[in-house]
Amino acid sequence: MFDPDWTKIATAPLPDNCGWRGQYRVRYSEIGQNGLATLPALADYMQDAAGWGAKRLALAYDDTVDRGVAWVLARMAIIVRHYPANGETITLETWPSGFAHRMASRDFRLIDDSGTVCAVAQNFWSLFDLQARRAVHWPDWLIARLPDPPGPKLIDLAPRTPPPPANMTVADHITARASDLDVYGHVNNVRLMQWVLAASGPNRTADFQPASLDIQFRAECRLRDKVEIRQADGYATISRRDLSDGKTGDTDLVRAQFTHQP
Repeated sequence: MFDPDWTKIATAPLPDNCGWRGQYRVRYSEIGQNGLATLPALADYMQDAAGWGAKRLALAYDDTVDRGVAWVLARMAIIVRHYPANGETITLETWPSGFAHRMASRDFRLIDDSGTVCAVAQNFWSLFDLQARRAVHWPDWLIARLPDPPGPKLIDLAPRTPPPPANMTVADHITARASDLDVYGHVNNVRLMQWVLAASGPNRTADFQPASLDIQFRAECRLRDKVEIRQADGYATISRRDLSDGKTGDTDLVRAQFTHQP
């Protein structure tokens, strides 16, 4: 799926005007049976770092919610060189890396105790109207706060991912619970990632640690939504059965592609 230039990733400068750096310690509750951090744990670190990075630009949750809008994650692509171990301290660097088509991209570089980049990621965020529950155009006050220029892109992604294959099979059924919801009232993206990984690994275990994951969050999953997880080799979807105009159809809430560790 990806062939990253790790030298380019390691040597790209942290932007002075919009970069943020922090540290995260891998906890016992965040590791799999092999003693290494799970992918959702790394995604949690990045979600937290994105908030702090946005806070530096006065564009975090506390800066936008009173205006009725918030950033929501539309896509995350992450490549893992190696998973950090229990107790290891990860230095995470992040910055906005571009703005186009009502999407803001943010890049992440995760560095282990030895100073080696262990993972890289690129996320895409859209602005979400909390009342209308849909993506909206960026207002002038927000555009004025965007960094100019943004930081460098660490990886190059195709703008579109291929559609789901025809041979997907049902792997699980889940009903969204109150404990799955985040501050925006929908199932958090990291929880959706956990659902995908638990249905997609070789033994369908919750600690599946792929080499890469490109996951799109296409629509909200709300409280008590009943969803079906389907998977084929290297692809998974989370779908909701909807009734519209007297016809029943599926809405893909999540689409994900992944590669296994070599």
